[in-house]
Amino acid sequence: MKVLVAVGSKYGATREVGRRIADAIAAHGFEVDFEDACDVHGIQYYEAVIIGSAVYGGLWRRDASGLIKAHRDELRAKDVWIFSVGMETVVKPGQPLDEADGFATEVAAHDHARFPGRILYDRLNVGEKALIKALNPPKGDFRDFTQVDDWAEVVAKRLEELAAA
Repeated sequence: MKVLVAVGSKYGATREVGRRIADAIAAHGFEVDFEDACDVHGIQYYEAVIIGSAVYGGLWRRDASGLIKAHRDELRAKDVWIFSVGMETVVKPGQPLDEADGFATEVAAHDHARFPGRILYDRLNVGEKALIKALNPPKGDFRDFTQVDDWAEVVAKRLEELAAA
C-alpha cells in the first residue's frame, strides 16, 4: 500500500511532526512519500493519505487546505487521516477548534488528531508577534512526540488491517 503524508508547515514544527508520522508508517513496511502540501500535484497513486497542517487563528495553512479542496472528491474514495498542530486559543462554546473538523467530515477521514505546537517568538514576523502579544499564549515547544508516535501507531495498525482486507 502506498501512503502519502503531506504537511502545511511555516516554521517547521508541523513538518517535524509529519516526518515522525511518515517514519512510523514506513517502519510498518508501507511505501511512504513525505511531501510539503504545496509540492503535491496529485494523489491518484496513493491508497491512503495523511494530511496535516499548522493552525493559525483556527485556520489551516492555505497549502494544506488547498490540497484537500483540490482533491476533495478523490480523497473521499481513499483512506484519509488528518492532523492539526497548534497552540490552544480561546474558543467559544460549540465552536470547532479549527477548520480541519469540516475537512475531516468532508473527506470522511478516519480521524482528526490535534497535537500541541511550538511558538518560537523570535522567529515570528511583526504581525504574528502582535497577534501573540494580544492572545498571550504560552511560548515554547509543547509538542508531545509520544502522543504523535502513539497516534501514528494506531494509524499504521489500521493501515495493516485495510491492506490485509
